[in-house]
Amino acid sequence: MFADSALLQFSYWQLAATAGIFVWSGFVRAGLGFGGAVLALPLLLMVDDDPLFWLPMVSMHLILFSAITLRSRMGHVDWDTLRRSLPWTLPGKLIGVFGLLSLPNRWLVLIVYSITAFYAIQWIADLRFRSRNRWTDRLLLFGGGYFSGTSLAYTPTISGAPDSEVPEK
Repeated sequence: MFADSALLQFSYWQLAATAGIFVWSGFVRAGLGFGGAVLALPLLLMVDDDPLFWLPMVSMHLILFSAITLRSRMGHVDWDTLRRSLPWTLPGKLIGVFGLLSLPNRWLVLIVYSITAFYAIQWIADLRFRSRNRWTDRLLLFGGGYFSGTSLAYTPTISGAPDSEVPEK
């Protein structure tokens, strides 16, 4: 079973690129506390364009570096905001995971690159999204959860979260 793995069929440059991307994204995640997966996945898709191949490895990478990050930043978590936003992000995340397992690879690649391009433009232009409408906030949280489940790219969709209001129940 493992002998048929695409990773074993990679050329040396693909293996080196994969290792370099994971090491680099680990430093990004450990240093910034976010962004490892969202920045690594588009690069990994240049090595092999199958998101379902990469996502289990990216997930394990996220677990490892999230644990390292949480160890030093657990006191900085806004538990009240997390409690209020989770009911809106979790259903979207579950639907996104279902989409990940059922959508064609081309759609998933398009979603990942679209989110990355959107985040890059948002960051370069220093745009922040603020809403004064509770239902718009909820819709954006649901969308962030969906994209999180589909592509593990949650950071771009909630990058303005500290400045925004999370809706009350």
